[in-house]
Amino acid sequence: MAHDYLKLLAKLDKPPSGPNWVRFVQDDVARTTKSIVSFVKGSPRFTYSSGYVAIKDRIQLGIDLETALAVATRSGAPAGRTQNEELVKSFFEHDEKRRYAAHNCVDFDKEWFRVSRDVAVPVSPLCVIREQGQFVPLFVCGWSELNLTDFQRRLLVTICDDAFLSLTDYQSSPAEFLFFPKVDDGNEVRRTAEVWQRGDYDLLGNRDLNAAVEVFLQSRELARQILLKEMAEDAERQRREGPFVRPPRPRDLFDD
Repeated sequence: MAHDYLKLLAKLDKPPSGPNWVRFVQDDVARTTKSIVSFVKGSPRFTYSSGYVAIKDRIQLGIDLETALAVATRSGAPAGRTQNEELVKSFFEHDEKRRYAAHNCVDFDKEWFRVSRDVAVPVSPLCVIREQGQFVPLFVCGWSELNLTDFQRRLLVTICDDAFLSLTDYQSSPAEFLFFPKVDDGNEVRRTAEVWQRGDYDLLGNRDLNAAVEVFLQSRELARQILLKEMAEDAERQRREGPFVRPPRPRDLFDD
């Protein structure tokens, strides 16, 4: 497969949002490098953006399930329609008991976890509600599989605390991390809410957090060298073989 290596190199400087970023921060440089290269070369078949919009509208506007499903499935790649629909249904099942829509929502700004001087990971909740006189940030992740290691879970809550929950308005507030992975309950495999409360996972200390960041930065530079080498090899191959020229399309009987 041909790659636009300039775009891939630029992607190295734009990490994905917090949950996706922690997924490719592994215990060592070699595995983290492999994860980063796979990330920059990959192209997801779909996103959960439409499902997030539907969930946010439920929390903020109190829309019903039928309306939420219409919102979740009217846009985005066809490959993700079922996934977004399942996510929204699972959230509504959880919300029947939790009742997020019963509380006022407040505005907030996206924040960033600073990895280096020129690289930052975007971190923000889907919504912030006001409950019992406190602000409650709600971090929502739509993955159908939640296969984070304990270290990655601690890393995720740590960067959310560092970038967002450490702000004055949220320092003493509860927060919730909402996931909806598929779980086999013995009868069927279905999405079920997994909720982390603030404090469920210990934050990483400065030493461990700095070590994780250093692994990422080293791996990012190794990934850059891999891409630069591949780009040079690709350029040399094109020089030897000449630019690709698409063969002419056979003339159709109905061509003018």
